[in-house]
Amino acid sequence: MEVKKKILVTTALDLTWGDPQEEIVFLGEWCKRYSMKNLWSSREHRTIDYHWANRKKLAIDHAYLESLNEELIKELTSFLNQYHSLNKSESYWRIIIGPWLLIYISVIWDRWEAISSAINLNEKIETYFIRDALLRSPPKDFVEFREAHDSDIWNHSVFAEIIENRSFNNIKTKIINIELSKKFLSSKIKLTFRQRILRYFALKVDACLQFFSSNDQEILFFHTYFPRKTLIYFYLKLKVLPRWHALLKEPFEYTDSKDRTNLKFEKLISKNRFEKYLFQNIFKDIPIAYLEDYKSIKERTKKLVNAKKIFTANAYIANEVFKIWSAEQTSLGAKLIISAHGGAFYPLFNNFDLEDKIADCRIVWGQEWLQTQTRMPPNKLHYKAKDYQQESNVLFVDYETTRYGFRCFSVPVGPLVLEVFNQNKIFLESLDTKILKNLKVRPKALGSWETKQRYIDQFGKDIITNESTILKDFESSRIVICCYPQTSFAESMYSGIPSILLLKKGIWECQSIYDELFLELEEAKILHFDPQDAAKHIAHIYESPELWWDSQKVLSARKKFEEICLTITDNPKDNWVNFFKNIDSK
Repeated sequence: MEVKKKILVTTALDLTWGDPQEEIVFLGEWCKRYSMKNLWSSREHRTIDYHWANRKKLAIDHAYLESLNEELIKELTSFLNQYHSLNKSESYWRIIIGPWLLIYISVIWDRWEAISSAINLNEKIETYFIRDALLRSPPKDFVEFREAHDSDIWNHSVFAEIIENRSFNNIKTKIINIELSKKFLSSKIKLTFRQRILRYFALKVDACLQFFSSNDQEILFFHTYFPRKTLIYFYLKLKVLPRWHALLKEPFEYTDSKDRTNLKFEKLISKNRFEKYLFQNIFKDIPIAYLEDYKSIKERTKKLVNAKKIFTANAYIANEVFKIWSAEQTSLGAKLIISAHGGAFYPLFNNFDLEDKIADCRIVWGQEWLQTQTRMPPNKLHYKAKDYQQESNVLFVDYETTRYGFRCFSVPVGPLVLEVFNQNKIFLESLDTKILKNLKVRPKALGSWETKQRYIDQFGKDIITNESTILKDFESSRIVICCYPQTSFAESMYSGIPSILLLKKGIWECQSIYDELFLELEEAKILHFDPQDAAKHIAHIYESPELWWDSQKVLSARKKFEEICLTITDNPKDNWVNFFKNIDSK
C-alpha cells in the first residue's frame, strides 16, 4: 500500500497546500482560516500543538528573550550610532527602536519554535515555498511591521527562510514559481477628502497657535486617552496654550531601502543557531524609519516645540515622529510620562517592562508593582458611573487578538484565542434559553480569528450587538460578562453594573499583587473559571442581579478590586492637575 505524502503547511496560503489527496500537517491553527473552512475541513489533516500552550515554556522563553532583548539594545545602540555618526545613549535608542525590537525577537522566536515542533515530529514531510516570498522588503515603520507579522505572505517568507536555514533531513522543500509583489504591504496612508481638509486646517491652526506661543512648552499632551473636555480643563488649570501638534500626526513619506547586504554586528557573538539566524537577518527586517529615513524624520522634529514634560498613553509605540522627537527631548532633560491605556489586571509578562524602562514616570490605574510607577485615576474612565436601569439584556464582551503570535507575554496569544472562544461557546450553550435570547455579544475588533462570524454561525446574527460603543451597551444591560481581565472589565466594574469575569484557567498569568484579590472575587462569584458554573450563576441572579451585586460579600470584593485595580477619587481631574504641577519633584 502506497504511503500518503504529507505536506507541511505553514500559512493560510492555499497555493502551498499541495494536491487534495495528500495529507496536510498544519503548522498551527493560524493556517486554518475560518472563512476557508470548506477548503481545509474536506482535506485529511492534523494540526501541530502550539508551543506556548505550555506555560512553563512561555516563562522560560520570556526570561531568555528579555535577556536577548537587552543584549540587542546595547548592540543596536552601538550600530545605529556608528551608522548615523552619532553618540546617543541606550535610553535614546530604546525609545525609538524598543517597541519594534521586543516584538520582532518574539515573533522570530515564535516562528522558529513552530518549525522546531514540525522537525520534532520525526516524519518525512514535504513543504512548498513560493520563490518570490523569500525576497521580502524591509518594513517602512512599526505600523507596516505590525501589519506584516500578521500577514500570511510575510510569515510564509519567514517560515521558508527558517526551514532553509536549518536544513533538516525530514523536511523536503519544493519551490513554486508564482509571481508575487516583493513589497507585501504599503504604509502609505490614503486619506479621504474630508480628512485631507481637516489635516490642512489643523496644520494652519497649529501654525497660528505656534506664532502666539513660545517654542518652549511646559507640557505636551499627545494621544492621552483623556476626553477632550478633560484636556481643555488641564490646559486652563496649567495655563498652557492648547496645541494640535499636527506635525506629529502628519503621515511620513518613506523612501525605499538601500542595499543592506553589508550591514552586520561587529562584536555580537551568537550563542546558538537561533541567535545566528536572528543576527544575520535583523538588518533585513529593521524598519526604514531607523536606518534610511531616520535623519529625515529627525529633521521634521526640529519644527516641533520643545517640552519640559511629555505625556502620552500610546504614541510611544507606533508613531515614529513622536518617538524620535521624544528621544531628542528627553536627551535634553524633558520628562517622558507614559500612562497605561488599559488595565484591570496587568499580565505577569508584558513587553519586557519597556514602558517602565523608557519613561521617567509610568502611570498605572491601580496598585504599583515597580518603583518607576505612579498610581493615578484612570485617564480613560472620566465619565461618571451611572445608576443603570434594570434592562433585560445581558452583555458578553468577547476577546480576540491576531492570528499569529506576536509577543511573548502571559495572555492567550495566537491559537490560544481559540481556547478562549471554545470556553465562551460552552458558556453560551449552557445558558438558559430565555437568558440567551436576551444576550448580546460584543466582538473584539482587533484580531483576525473571525470570532464574530463564528458566533453568528453558532447562535445567529441577532446575538451580535449593534451598539457603536461599549458604554451604550452598558446602558441596555442588566449584567455584563467579560472573558478577559483587562480594560473592558475595569470599565464594567467602574460602571456599577453587576459584572462577571469568565477566564480560561492557565493562560491568564497576572502580577502576584492580584493573588488574594482573585480568591476573593472567586468566592464572591464575580470571577469564574468554569463556563457551566458561570451559566448557573447567571441563571440564579438574572431576575434580581442587584440582590447579589449589593450583598456584603460581593460589596467587599468590589471594594477590594477598586483598592487594588482602580484609583477612584472625588476629583480625578484635580488629582491629575496636581500631578502635572508636581512631577518635577518626583
